[in-house]
Amino acid sequence: MTGGDTLALDVRGLPPCEPMERILAAIETLAPGQSLLARISREPRPLLPMLEQRGFAWRIERNEAECCELRIWRAQEGAPR
Repeated sequence: MTGGDTLALDVRGLPPCEPMERILAAIETLAPGQSLLARISREPRPLLPMLEQRGFAWRIERNEAECCELRIWRAQEGAPR
């Protein structure tokens, strides 16, 4: 992870469940105003309802053929720029 307003987490290539577990652990450490940018191998459909239940919003962007970027932030803070 990196400092600043965005924490970065690369979970590509990890076995099933581990990417989701690492992302859920990382969002719990977000300071006010911070977001998480997770690089993952595919869209994490099972994770998305869990994020919403915990009060987080998200956006997915494809940046390579086999990589998605999932940006997560606290819903009440509004989307990061």
